[in-house]
Amino acid sequence: MAGTTRTTTSSTGWEVRKRHPLIPIGAAVVGLAALVIAFEVPHRHSVEDSLTDRTKVALAGAGIDADVRFVGRDGTVRVGSAEEKDKAREVTLGVEGVRVVDVQAPPKVEKPPAPPEPLSVKLLIDGGKATLTGTVPGDGDRGKIADAAKQTLGAENVQDDLTVDAARAGDDTDLAGLAAVLGALGKDTKAGVVDLTNHVVTLTGTVPSQEVKDKAEQAAKAAVKSGTVRNELVVGQAAPAQVQTQLVALPTVEFENDSATLTAKGRAVVENAASILRANPNIKVSIEGHTDLTGTAAHNQGLSEARAKTVLDTLVSLGIAPDRLSSRGFGESRPKVPGTDDAANAVNRRVEFIVQQ
Repeated sequence: MAGTTRTTTSSTGWEVRKRHPLIPIGAAVVGLAALVIAFEVPHRHSVEDSLTDRTKVALAGAGIDADVRFVGRDGTVRVGSAEEKDKAREVTLGVEGVRVVDVQAPPKVEKPPAPPEPLSVKLLIDGGKATLTGTVPGDGDRGKIADAAKQTLGAENVQDDLTVDAARAGDDTDLAGLAAVLGALGKDTKAGVVDLTNHVVTLTGTVPSQEVKDKAEQAAKAAVKSGTVRNELVVGQAAPAQVQTQLVALPTVEFENDSATLTAKGRAVVENAASILRANPNIKVSIEGHTDLTGTAAHNQGLSEARAKTVLDTLVSLGIAPDRLSSRGFGESRPKVPGTDDAANAVNRRVEFIVQQ
């Protein structure tokens, strides 16, 4: 029978056992396999550990935080976002000794498009002259406001600085009716602002009587069909807090790019600030300049100081006593919102009028 040991009796009487010739060969194979396993398993683990460590270091150097695992020379890399997959694959395959890699990431989630910015306008009136600023969805919308304002006050008394942006969303506000609020305010209103933002109309400024204040509110309510009217008009001389509200309601003071030179729109806003201060001769203000987060801190500091000083000098040229004014710059140290995109920069670039109590 194969694989058994046969026993015979020799001439001397001793028993002789004869082994099957395959048994020694089988034992040698088993022994060799044991030696291979004893050598290969620790070696393979050493290779896997080395590849894992070196891949993690390479990925970290590329700014990628990942989970790395190797079986032999084949790697699996898990990254945090779909945007990192291609870069992680490139970096991993660049590690010496890596054969293949499977890069895994959570599925990419498409962000829904941002809703359009709402229609936003500010109508400034002072002494019967009006400046129209803001952004509307189309030329038709612009025409409704501008034509109605010119019909109410006279074309020579209206400066149209409205801009058109098709990405803006309209609403059901009667734009021509909104311009009619200027007529209700009349030529004796000082630094009046009709501000439409997010379906809310806010009225600020100094009016000569309660009757004018009430008429302006009625006209605004007629123009806004589903929005809100906030009447913050002041009859006669305003209290400091009311003056601050009027100054905050003014549009942004604009300058030429990277300059302390006022644009035409910027000067118009400063002229409205001067009207508010003339109507309230006991009020003192600090003019504070701020920049966005682009550029160096030293450059931004100097620019903010220069812009604040330009506004102060312009107010003085418009008849405001210098001892009522002070200016200072804060550079980029006090941003209103984080970030350096266009929208954030537009908010952070500003000159603020702060009433001194």
